[in-house]
Amino acid sequence: MSDGLQEYQLNMAVVQETADRIIRDFESFGFKIIFSGRPEEAYKELMEQLTPAIEYMLSSNGAKLMQVLYRIDIAEEKLKTAIERFTDLSFAQVIARLIIEREMQKVLTRRIYKSQQE
Repeated sequence: MSDGLQEYQLNMAVVQETADRIIRDFESFGFKIIFSGRPEEAYKELMEQLTPAIEYMLSSNGAKLMQVLYRIDIAEEKLKTAIERFTDLSFAQVIARLIIEREMQKVLTRRIYKSQQE
């Protein structure tokens, strides 16, 4: 997880909202993602479910994967940088990591924006 996001990885509300976003996004593409609700297990749990879904899309439907990345807003440049940075991870694991991080960033951005409106 990115250094800036690590402090939020055990915040149950943020973790739950992040998992909900991932579940919703992947459900719309025909994949079932389940979250147990344990924040200390969230990252591992989501990685273990996202990685095979991404591997499946890589091998059978690259266009669907591109749609997922577009919908979640994973920039191509960010993906290239992550591939170079995380050499110990498979391509699918790098994408899964980026998805989790991006979804958490969206949750945190919405929270900041909402608090400024109040």
